[in-house]
Amino acid sequence: MKNIVSISFLFFSFITYGQNFQLLDSLIMNHNLTFIKDLNYGEKEKNKLDLLLPNSKIKTPLIIYLHGGGYRGGKKENSYKKRNLQFISNIVDKNIAYATINYSFLNNEDGLLSSLDDAKKALQFLKFNHEKFNLDKEKIILWGVSSGANSVLWLGLSDDMAEPESNNLYAKESTRVQGIISINGAHSFNADNWKRMININDKMFDLMIKGFLKYPGVDVEKWLVNYKDEKYQENIDYYNFMDPSDPPILIANYGKLIPKNIFEFNHHPLHAKYLKQRADSLKIKNMVFAPALGIGDEQGFKPLDFIINIFN
Repeated sequence: MKNIVSISFLFFSFITYGQNFQLLDSLIMNHNLTFIKDLNYGEKEKNKLDLLLPNSKIKTPLIIYLHGGGYRGGKKENSYKKRNLQFISNIVDKNIAYATINYSFLNNEDGLLSSLDDAKKALQFLKFNHEKFNLDKEKIILWGVSSGANSVLWLGLSDDMAEPESNNLYAKESTRVQGIISINGAHSFNADNWKRMININDKMFDLMIKGFLKYPGVDVEKWLVNYKDEKYQENIDYYNFMDPSDPPILIANYGKLIPKNIFEFNHHPLHAKYLKQRADSLKIKNMVFAPALGIGDEQGFKPLDFIINIFN
């Protein structure tokens, strides 16, 4: 096991990185947590995760957090911002472990597949090492924000991707989880589903996607061709993966009703509405909040209650 960080090291390091890390340092000391930083879950540079582990005599449930950033930015440390730390504090108070991961960004060769596959690898790594980290691998909830929300929906709504015959011991682990929390995620990766939702034609949709892909190193035209490939769509579109065996989902979208750019489209409350309709039709347990559309009372958004109800 790599990099179990001492309290003295944390204090020195987090002063260097600013106030958020000082707050995390206090959280670790106040809750007597074990903090494991930059644990490698794969071979790629971005295949790193952090773990916050309660001091527990019994195996602990686990929350796995995936940051946002449009698959072009962001990092696991985003999770340590002040507004999130109180939520993490509430989680560990309930004897629940917490992981936050880095993952690969979009690329010209396989689009989003590497990003999505990294989320799967991190989950399987943690399940394989559940004894080492004192985790209950049958009690895991995925929590994602923005692009991270898309990834947890893809992972949590996919059929089990375990590979029993694989030579990779991690890959043998089940990818099934007990719950999904999606904050400002999209309802689908499928281009046709998006066009129906926002009622635009192919030309306008392509212009919108091109705006999103203005990123150093991205071959926009190649990306568009790959994105429209039927097999690629089949591999990534979690909306069409959904079936009655899926775990409970909590969805919250706080985007504007009249978006001004692609990023605001990504968070549009209609995504929450479409996911709720699909989940209801399949009898998948769900809690959905899209206040701009009158769906759910914002004061009723209590992710900790959702988590506790699943784990108890």
